This record gives sequence, C-alpha cells and structure tokens, in this order.
Amino acid sequence: MKAIGAALVFVACTGIGFRIARDYRERPRQLRALMQGMRLLQAEVEYSVTPLPAALRRVSERVSPPAGVLFAAAADILQDGDVPVADALARALHEAGRSSALREADLEVVREFGRTLGTSDRVHQSQQFEVAIVRLAGLEEEARELQRTHERLWQYIGALVGLTIVILLY
Repeated sequence: MKAIGAALVFVACTGIGFRIARDYRERPRQLRALMQGMRLLQAEVEYSVTPLPAALRRVSERVSPPAGVLFAAAADILQDGDVPVADALARALHEAGRSSALREADLEVVREFGRTLGTSDRVHQSQQFEVAIVRLAGLEEEARELQRTHERLWQYIGALVGLTIVILLY
C-alpha cells in the first residue's frame, strides 16, 4: 500500500513538472499563431475591406488554438450585440486566456490593440497592427529563450521533487 502511495506521489509531482514545461514549450507556438492571426486580420480589414465580425470569423478558421478561439469568441461577441470592439476583445481574451500558455503580458498586447481597432483611419490602423505584431514578435523571442532555459528544468524539478518526497516518506 505504501509503494502505491509513493508511486502516485512521484507520478503526480512529475506530471506537475511536465505540465509547467509544456506551457514553456507551447507559449512560443501560441504567440506565432497569434501573430499570424493579426497579420491575417490586417489583410482582411485593410485589403479585403471585410466587416470586423466576418474578418474575425475568417481569421479564426485559419489559425490554430488558442488564437483561433480568441478570434472566434470576439466575432461571436460582436455579432451578438452592440458591444464595443475593445470590450469584445477583452471578453474574448478572458475566455481564451484560461486555456492557453499565454501570459498576461502577451494578452495585454492584444488588449491594447483592441482599444484602437476600428477607431482610427486606415493609415493609423495599419500602424497599430504593425506595433502589435512587433511587440508580439519580441514576446515570442523572449518566450523561446525562456523555453530553452526552463522547459527541461521543470521536467527535472518535477521528477526530483517527487523522488525527494518518496524518499522522505520512507
């Protein structure tokens, strides 16, 4: 019975370490998908002159989750009622942010961008897209660096903490 308990503690601690490591591995990929979504949205808004809810829906179909979930949720919120774009994006970020590896700083870039989306002329809007994409690219580079240093570390920490607890229990 004691061995089963020790095995469960070890597996749980190792699982926690691997879960944290997975977030470090997924964050750069999710930031790239978010940047791709921003570029696609820029093209839809600037060149196709697609209405924003339809543009968000099209983009959501072409990017991977959680960015696709974010754009789909924003499109749904905009279509459901008379909601400002900034509020729709903020609510969509809240929904999509829970199931992602994105950090608050990553979400804040999109939140700030949402405050300007649809409120300015075409030239200014294009500049806002570029600023958001550049900021996301910087965050992606930072995330890749953190992945290189922390992903393997958290895998080892999870396993070693589990092993330490098992040793202390015996």
